[in-house]
Amino acid sequence: MRGQWHEGVDKWMHINQIMKEKKIEILAVQETHLSKDNETSLNETFNKRLKIISSIDPKHRNAKDIVITKGKKITILVVYAPNEPSKNGVFWEEVQTNLTSLPTPDVLLGDFNIVEDTLDRLPPKQDNKHATVALMCLKLSLDLRDRWRAENPDLLAYTYAQSSTQGGQQSRIDRIYISENILSFSKDWTIEPAGIATDHQLISARISDIRMPFMGRGRWTLPLFILKDKDIKDQIIDMGHTMQLDIKNLLSDRSATHNPQTIFKNFKDMAIKFCRDKARTSIPKIQNCINSLKSDLKACLNDQSTPEEECHLIGLELQE
Repeated sequence: MRGQWHEGVDKWMHINQIMKEKKIEILAVQETHLSKDNETSLNETFNKRLKIISSIDPKHRNAKDIVITKGKKITILVVYAPNEPSKNGVFWEEVQTNLTSLPTPDVLLGDFNIVEDTLDRLPPKQDNKHATVALMCLKLSLDLRDRWRAENPDLLAYTYAQSSTQGGQQSRIDRIYISENILSFSKDWTIEPAGIATDHQLISARISDIRMPFMGRGRWTLPLFILKDKDIKDQIIDMGHTMQLDIKNLLSDRSATHNPQTIFKNFKDMAIKFCRDKARTSIPKIQNCINSLKSDLKACLNDQSTPEEECHLIGLELQE
């Protein structure tokens, strides 16, 4: 997150908006620079919309903390591992020791500051063996899986990118591990732009309650942005006037197939088709641009014919 403010704008307001738009129930955030007083103030501001829980490193109060927002009934362990390789390995050993007296987490997520596979670094590099083995032992003891990698065994995608002045390296150090017993109830594993000023991507997954019945897409509803389009409203009003005239001119000449009810149904069908057609062609240009950049980034990172250095630079430019 890199602090609360960016160019005078409060990132927490954006986080609230992002959670609402993307229907995120639980969000883990690092580097919030949040004090306990800030936490209390934010909980008062958002009231019942968000519940913020902050865990602060007493040695680095302004740097390393963990925030979980808007929780549900699931056991989650959020981590922000040390960047230094030797300390990273010790960190996983301490986590495993401390968990012996705590509930077993269903989900382990956060900034691991380490990758298990050279595939998750650009340029490819094997991380510290002590740290990777310690993390592997923790995962085995908790029966955790990296579902994103299981679904994308050969795909190159990264969650963190250094600036060009820092060296421009990229890596998938932000991950979500999930326990075997709820693995089959997870889907929609994604890596996408966070929506706030940060050098990390947003990683997410949808985890369903195993007791929940299957729920379909539901009935179609009119997209809200359509209601703000004056031309569309005028067209529907014209359709309504035509319908009223047809009903008025009907008088006694009605039948089982031609009556006010069937005329009204035809009006609704025409209006729905018109709105659907308009909605398909009225996707905001910014979303088309984002989708295009995502496709270009994916193609660049996974194009074996592109030289590594060129891929490196193009990937950085697209993410920025």
